[in-house]
Amino acid sequence: MRLILILLVLLPFDSHSTSKEELVVGNWKCDSFTIGEEDADIFDVTHTVEYRADGTSTDIHLYKLRGMEAQVWIKVAHTGPWKIQGDLLIEKAELTEILDAAIPELTKSEEMLQALSFEGETFISDIIELTKSKFVTKDHELDELGTCVKI
Repeated sequence: MRLILILLVLLPFDSHSTSKEELVVGNWKCDSFTIGEEDADIFDVTHTVEYRADGTSTDIHLYKLRGMEAQVWIKVAHTGPWKIQGDLLIEKAELTEILDAAIPELTKSEEMLQALSFEGETFISDIIELTKSKFVTKDHELDELGTCVKI
């Protein structure tokens, strides 16, 4: 009888728990980062990612070339599946598209698309913290922390 009473008390709380997948679904604004060396072209990159409930995501990167008088930028979308296994976030890039650019010709440049593409690559990160409003991961390859906030 005591066991039944304990189960009746615990069951309502368990039914309201939110899975990691449910917490991840939505739009996130993530830490910016820099690509390039000090003596070469340096791009400041900002990005947002949308994780959808169907297991797909789109990560939008905005690359801005640093040190130019006129703003030079290119906006790229990386799309593919995502999943959570335990405390790991696993993402695969299946499609890369150039969405827009300061120089319109860049949107049709095969060379630029190849340079910015992650198609076929899989990214694995440890989930360090995950709440309704904050998502912190540590990339396995780069060994760096990244923080995203829900938007």
